Parts: sequence; structure tokens; C-alpha cells
Amino acid sequence: MRRRRAPRGFVSGWDVDLTPLIDCVFQLLIFFMVTTVFIHTRGIDVDLPSASKATESVEKRDINIIIEADGRIEIGGEEVEEGELVERIKRAMVENKNENIIIQADPEVVQERVVEVMDAARIAGVKGIAFARVRPEG
Repeated sequence: MRRRRAPRGFVSGWDVDLTPLIDCVFQLLIFFMVTTVFIHTRGIDVDLPSASKATESVEKRDINIIIEADGRIEIGGEEVEEGELVERIKRAMVENKNENIIIQADPEVVQERVVEVMDAARIAGVKGIAFARVRPEG
């Protein structure tokens, strides 16, 4: 008596029932959908100007304050005495229509001098202070 062999690649009696697995996946999906909390972000109400309300653009020029190695201070190419520093910064802010300054201090200057200029700028009402590298002459 000869045995009949099953064709290659086919194994009888080994069926995998995927129904319970699919049920579990759907149960997990429903669970996560129900328990998920969506964050409601709040926005800021902004009234944007229309084209007819737009103001003219004001050209702001930089206010450069240069502190030399010997402690001399220049604003706009003019040397400024220490006593008139606050008033000169205020005048430069009005002339240049800018509330920010750029301090260019020589690397050899005493840092106390830089702090004095920063204090004078704060008293004058400067909104922002930036520091820039002094350009080498020549």
C-alpha cells in the first residue's frame, strides 16, 4: 500500500484563524479613539490692518556707538563727552527713528566703559542693544 503525499507547499490541517486577532485590534483601536484627549490650542486675536489703513514705512537707520581703546565714545562719527552721552543717545534715536543701538567696542577697552554706555542707553530709553565687532582700519 502506497501513501499519497500532499502536494508540495500545502499543509493540510494548519489553518490560522485571524478573527480573534482582528477583534483585539479593533477593540484597541476603539479604546484609543475613546480615551484620547485632544488639546485645544488657544489663538491670539489679531486685528490686521487693511490696505487702506497701512502706515507709511519708516526708514530706520542704525545708531552705532563706537568705543575706542582709549575710552573715547563716538556716536555717528562725532565724539561725545561722558556728561552728554544720555542726551546725545536720545537725539540720535529721534534723528535715526530707531530705538535700538549697536555698540562697537575696541577689544582693548576697559569693560567698565562699555557698561557706562549701556547704562546711559537704558536711561535714554533704548529698547535693544546689540554688539558688533570693530572693523579693522585700513
